[in-house]
Amino acid sequence: MPFINTGELFNIGNTTIHIGVNTLSLLMLLIAVVAVFALVNSIRAKNILAIIFSVGAIATFGFFALATIFTFGYPTLGH
Repeated sequence: MPFINTGELFNIGNTTIHIGVNTLSLLMLLIAVVAVFALVNSIRAKNILAIIFSVGAIATFGFFALATIFTFGYPTLGH
């Protein structure tokens, strides 16, 4: 995914810190957290369609946020 890697931010020793991937994963995680609040509100209002979409948003954005963090989000340590 070339549009995610916005380039190197800086180096600490042999560790290269990339900023674009970390930002993307944090944004997706923030959307998943907001979707949790939407799920709580939709359960209180007993809105079935909103519950379905909230669960879908939590599952989708939560999965991709965690997958991005575990795949690209942490810097690669030098060997």
